[in-house]
Amino acid sequence: ICQIDKRASPPELKIDTTVLDEDEEFSIETLASNLPDGAPRFVVLAYKPSHEDFPKVVLINWIPTGCEPASSMLHVGTLPAIERLVIEITDGEEGLTTEILDAKMRKV
Repeated sequence: ICQIDKRASPPELKIDTTVLDEDEEFSIETLASNLPDGAPRFVVLAYKPSHEDFPKVVLINWIPTGCEPASSMLHVGTLPAIERLVIEITDGEEGLTTEILDAKMRKV
């Protein structure tokens, strides 16, 4: 679960580890009840829909009603940048090195 730190310059994505308790049984409803009411978040999770055999990776763009307009705008403006950061590695372990990742990031 990520939030945008608008105090940083430029704004940064920060990992929010306070949303879910690791001892708590996970459900979408538990996730929703633990997300902040007035602050947007990006949530990445592996979710298995009830009609599917395998989980899928999902990016949830959480913008609850009641967010400050400036926070919502900053959050929405960040989504295209996050979508561009999806990088495909198909060469196994040999394809995931610092050098290769840096090279792919230069193209983004």
